[in-house]
Amino acid sequence: MVVEDNRVNRQLLSALLKREGIDRVALAEDGEQALDQLAGFRPDLMLLDLMLPKLDGFEVCRRLRADPAFRDLPVLIQSTLNRAEDRARAFAAGATDYISKPINAVELIARVRVHLQNKLLLNSLKHYQRRTSAELALARRMQERLMPQDPAVETIGCRMGLVLESHFAPSSELGGDFWGLRVVDDRRLIVWIVDFSGHGVAAALHTFRLHTILRQMEYRGFEPARFLAEVNRRLCPLMPLGQFATMLVGLIDRDSDQFTYASAGSTAPMIWSDARATPSVGDSSGLPLGIVSDAVYQARGLPLPPGGRLFLYSDAAIETPVGDGVLEEEGLATLIRRLSEHDPSPPMMPRIVEALAALGPATDDLTTLLVTRTG
Repeated sequence: MVVEDNRVNRQLLSALLKREGIDRVALAEDGEQALDQLAGFRPDLMLLDLMLPKLDGFEVCRRLRADPAFRDLPVLIQSTLNRAEDRARAFAAGATDYISKPINAVELIARVRVHLQNKLLLNSLKHYQRRTSAELALARRMQERLMPQDPAVETIGCRMGLVLESHFAPSSELGGDFWGLRVVDDRRLIVWIVDFSGHGVAAALHTFRLHTILRQMEYRGFEPARFLAEVNRRLCPLMPLGQFATMLVGLIDRDSDQFTYASAGSTAPMIWSDARATPSVGDSSGLPLGIVSDAVYQARGLPLPPGGRLFLYSDAAIETPVGDGVLEEEGLATLIRRLSEHDPSPPMMPRIVEALAALGPATDDLTTLLVTRTG
């Protein structure tokens, strides 16, 4: 689009452009006419004079930049105003480039070509970003479906006398965390939480691999340590060198009032029964998954009586910045105790997540699971 109040200059500019193969050229003789034509013509480049009737070029630039549809439109100013102040004012209003009158035809065409090429590249980049965003959003929904869904979780909880609360928030579009559960019978429930190294697409791909392995596992006669060793043996050949996962898997047994678990370098599980007590922190040592195929894991136990609570979480919860350091297990346990003292009734998870967010933004994927025995 050529915006020029001088008819001779308009025709000259149009002729120069068409001679170079640019045959779709709209002409406007003032700023208002230019803006009126924008929606219908949608130019790839605007050649804009500054001294125009009705609406000058400075205001045209400002209105273009205020409109999302034309915020990135290249605007090449061609003007007799050559002072540094005028140029600075034009660029401040949103101009892309500036050439002085009288126009040098060779320079004009060279700059037009550069800006049209840049516009094509920008359009291609935007298309790629839109496509990538749509694909990542689809992958995000697929990843969220790897985890137990609310209606099923609520049904399982009611059946087993448990309140199950969870939270999943990847630090980017995709994450390397997930959690899951498996019902053994009306008295026993298997739960796990996984955290792959890194985050984003690479980590998310590993979550799909491990989820497939977990679906294929045998759960009869479940023993946490032996189960974890078998998961590790199957996952090792699929993991690239230098990447690994932490995992905690355990059995909630209402008959024995115990949580029996095994850990592959996961964060430490927390257990508490009294709302005024600081949660007890279990031992979570163990070699992460994907490093050594014949790794051996240890079974451990924590009491989980009626009214007791079990909290599992990814390391983003304890790596939340606090002062010059991070929250760590002790700080997280203290935070939970304070929240429990104030209001011990479920749901607690939203309050825990809100309290962590108040400390500072998460720099890693955050996944949490809180299990409350109601009876």
